[in-house]
Amino acid sequence: FPVLGETGGRVNRVNLTRVELTSNLQKFGFFWEYSADLERFDTDAELLTHASRELMNGAIKVYEDKLQIDLLNSAGLVKYAGTATSVFVLSHTTNSELTYADLVKLGIDLDKNRTPKQTKIITGTRMIDTKTIPDCRIAFVGSELVPTLEAMKDYHNERAFIPAHQYAGGTTLLKGEIGRIAGFRIVLVPHMMKWAGLGATGTLATHYATLGRYDVFPFLVVGDEAFTAIGFQTDGKSQKFTTIHKKPSVETADKSDPYGETGFSSIKWFYGFMPQYIERLAVIKCIAKM
Repeated sequence: FPVLGETGGRVNRVNLTRVELTSNLQKFGFFWEYSADLERFDTDAELLTHASRELMNGAIKVYEDKLQIDLLNSAGLVKYAGTATSVFVLSHTTNSELTYADLVKLGIDLDKNRTPKQTKIITGTRMIDTKTIPDCRIAFVGSELVPTLEAMKDYHNERAFIPAHQYAGGTTLLKGEIGRIAGFRIVLVPHMMKWAGLGATGTLATHYATLGRYDVFPFLVVGDEAFTAIGFQTDGKSQKFTTIHKKPSVETADKSDPYGETGFSSIKWFYGFMPQYIERLAVIKCIAKM
């Protein structure tokens, strides 16, 4: 402790260290082409509107997949269900199904890492409708883990999982939120990734496996301010993506298409990910029953 004497003096001098974080910024994009005849004779009167919508949906899906990969790979707190000590030994023999005790222990570790229980979420289409979810940490799971969570018992042998509809009236639900358990609010991600066939050799047909080895599933927790990313969110004044659409016409005619019979639509965007507090990114790796 920096104790001072009666006369003070030039004591207890300290130095400060500034941590500098860097990340990569990448540009992504794709396009599709169509002919003038497609627009003239297709039975869908809103063909181009629907195509533009799907182009945007595809870009957002790519962004979400890229973000999910970065979150899973950047987790500073990695734990294994049961008695397993690595991903390659996750199996029924190491009791590697997710349990209530695993979640409680993870919550304790996140407390030690000073991970906030207040998380800001964006509920609108622009950055003008931000709300705070109180007293929770948000966990993301795939559909394969939902039966395990719903059947989970607490230390008193009571049902631990609280369905979202039981508390929805008193709070703002996240998109995809299905319930709450052990201090975590559970969000179901339809396209949650997994490590297929990366666990131990699988001998039980009741568990998910690939090519004779157990599939490994993540229980991903993202603490508030754990990372920052550049994506499709906009403040209404500027945006980080660009779309270009040119219909078949004289304007599109050139040496490659002298008759101007081909049109195209493209989208390009920037993506950047930078973890700020990796100790607030946590993942439990486990196996799951069918």
